[in-house]
Amino acid sequence: MRLARISLWLTAIAFGGFGLWLLIQPEGITGLGVELTHPVARAEIRAFYGGLELGLALFFTVAASRPSWFAAGLFAQAAALGGVALGRIIGIVVDGVSDSLFVGLLAAELTGCLIGIVALWLLDRKP
Repeated sequence: MRLARISLWLTAIAFGGFGLWLLIQPEGITGLGVELTHPVARAEIRAFYGGLELGLALFFTVAASRPSWFAAGLFAQAAALGGVALGRIIGIVVDGVSDSLFVGLLAAELTGCLIGIVALWLLDRKP
């Protein structure tokens, strides 16, 4: 149960940090080569990378605070981070992306996904 709680808190902090940062400063995404040449592009980054990530951070915070939510939170953690990691892997293979920041984010997302899976597995093993 301890791994579950720690994993969910770390995920909440990560999603919350990125969400708040990109809600306030959508231009932060340009470090990945994304060009924000139109106001609607900045608004989209604020909405999706800012707002959605803050909403997920809230969910992970509540899940970390309520043991009855651990399983759902860990599943959501693994699914969300695993899905993003899958998209990055496809980007590497199909688009030939080799940017070190992009690959570093992939490593972090894979790690978070795997920790979520392990924590969920350990949670399910408890009687």
